[in-house]
Amino acid sequence: MQESSNFDRISGLFEANGGYVTRRQVDGLGIPSWFLTDFVRRQGLEKIDKGFYADQNWLRDDYLVFQYKYPKFIFSFGSALFLQELTDSLPPVLEVTGPRNYRPFSPKDSSAITHTDYREEIYSLGITEVRTNIGNTVRTYDTEKTICDLIRRSGRIDPETYIKALRRYSKSDRKDTSRLMEYAAKMGMERKVSDVMMVVLNED
Repeated sequence: MQESSNFDRISGLFEANGGYVTRRQVDGLGIPSWFLTDFVRRQGLEKIDKGFYADQNWLRDDYLVFQYKYPKFIFSFGSALFLQELTDSLPPVLEVTGPRNYRPFSPKDSSAITHTDYREEIYSLGITEVRTNIGNTVRTYDTEKTICDLIRRSGRIDPETYIKALRRYSKSDRKDTSRLMEYAAKMGMERKVSDVMMVVLNED
């Protein structure tokens, strides 16, 4: 009876996810790992990555798989712009930010662009959840933290991408300039953000 119940619980996860299941999810339910092994075998699932299994027809979502592998990385900069609809251009590579001393791989061993925020309060500032274009939930920075990050590293951002993102944010009904300035103050760049946004908001 318990075996059937655990199998049904994993099946429920699989269906709710839309065709994939992970060892981390199963462990979170307190289900012994051999139930997942049996489920994978019975369903003929493919191993997408370590502890990540999906139906053969599952549409691969690189955002979801990457964050499953490296859960402390938060999508930022170009990836955050795309996820937050501040750009229409799909970035050629994933871009993420991690906390201090989080180096799960060598930068040379990954196609992702990685950044580090050495202060925990800045790394964790503005983390939110959004759906990818495939429909899975991942963690990224909200629009205000993303705009602050862009301004903070404006010299390293493609000028066209930078200007278009600022203009799109300025015209967005979802913008929250109070939150933007709150973040800017915490990041020690209130004057810089204020000056940039004053120009952008008054362009029209």
